[in-house]
Order: sequence, then structure tokens, then C-alpha cells
Amino acid sequence: MTTDKSSNEEEAAAAGTTTSFVEPEESKSNFGRMEYWNDKYKENTDFTWYSGWSDLQPFFDEIMEEEKVCSPSKSKYNAKILIPGIGNDSAMVDMYDAGYKYMTAFDYAPDGVEFAKTLFGENRIRGDDDGGDVGVNLDVADARNLPYDDDSFDAVLEKGTLDAVYLSGGSDKELAFQHLSMAVSELSRVVKKGGIVFSVTAACVDAIQDAFDLEIEKNGVWTQVKDGSLYITEDGYTSNNVDATMLVWKRL
Repeated sequence: MTTDKSSNEEEAAAAGTTTSFVEPEESKSNFGRMEYWNDKYKENTDFTWYSGWSDLQPFFDEIMEEEKVCSPSKSKYNAKILIPGIGNDSAMVDMYDAGYKYMTAFDYAPDGVEFAKTLFGENRIRGDDDGGDVGVNLDVADARNLPYDDDSFDAVLEKGTLDAVYLSGGSDKELAFQHLSMAVSELSRVVKKGGIVFSVTAACVDAIQDAFDLEIEKNGVWTQVKDGSLYITEDGYTSNNVDATMLVWKRL
């Protein structure tokens, strides 16, 4: 896909959006339209996509420890976490309260970020004068063109955001996969070596798998840790009780 970024940025600014990519027509896909997501978030209703934190925590915690995402001298709770597509998902507040307090979360819809601010509350949000990384930092950003430096994060937990990126292509599956591949490429850039991407998906499992497979084929920067098959933790939690598929990759 060839994108005229400068002209798209002008169109985005004129429309009051934050993405530099041309949006699909409403008849083709709502998922790639800023207006659709802003309207959703203006409903002021929190919604947990696919699974709550209590469902995911046994698996996420175990993988963080088994894959030694943080150095042996540091707790998993010292990991810098990236949450794509925060929007109205209150599960991420529970994750923060469980101990993952070095968190950055973004949404490409400004109203999604504003809603997230109300979910987290002032006490959890990182202030400009806090002098550190503790607290959640909330940004307006596009998963296909992230504003973060290379090697910024130890772990990514995404729930349905890559699904939405793919579905934004509507019936044009080639365009949909191009958008998804851009997002995966950005994750490759911002995740540190030894870090993980933990993807919770239902609508687009095969497409996400294919996008990471392509990234591995092209750049060899990931190895797959979990492929969606049955996963039983040491404590006996089973993945078939999670209402989605969990895919996990480790950055090489």
C-alpha cells in the first residue's frame, strides 16, 4: 500500500482525527473510522473486550516469569507495559492495580483516551512532574505508526486491537493485511529484545498469526511462545476457560 502521508495528515487534521491514514467508507468498515470509535466512547460505558484481567492474569504472569522478560534482579512488575487500544476496557485498570504500574496505553480515538482517563482516575495517571515511569501514561496514537522510541517496552498486552486494525480494511483483505502488518512491524520496533507480545484475539486469529509469520520470515525478530493451543499453567488454569485465543511471541 502506498500512502501519501503528508496529504493524509492534512485530511486528518481537517476532519479532527489523529490518524494519518485514509479512512474507509462507512459502508465498507466502521472499524477504521474515527467517528465510529469516538461515538462508541461517548456512550460512557466501560466494556471488557473478550476477557477480564482475572481471566488472563494466570497466563500473563506465568509467561512473564517463564520467559524472564525482566532481568533476574527485577520483578515482573518492573516491566514497561504497552496497552494498544485502551478505549473503554476497564480490565487494564485491574491489571494496573495487580502491580503492573509501569504502563503506557494508547488509543487512536481521542474520546477513547478521555474515557480511559476517567477509568484510571487521577491517582493512577502519570503526571508530567512525577519524575519517573510509575503510573499509566495515556496517549492518542495509531497502532500502525507509533510515536514511541525503538526498544521502549518489555511487554505488550493487546486485546482485540489487532483484530480491529485488520477489520478496518473491510472487504479488501489485501488492504486489511497491509494495515495489520504495519501494526505488527511497529510492535517489532518498540518491543525490547527478550520482550513479549501477548495477543488476545477472536475475530482474526489466522490473520494475526499470518502477519507475525510474515514478520518472522522477513526479519526473524520473533519466536512463537504460545500458538493458541490448550495452555495449562502450573497452578492448573486452563486456556479453554478464556473466551478468546491467546497468541504469544517473544522478541529476539
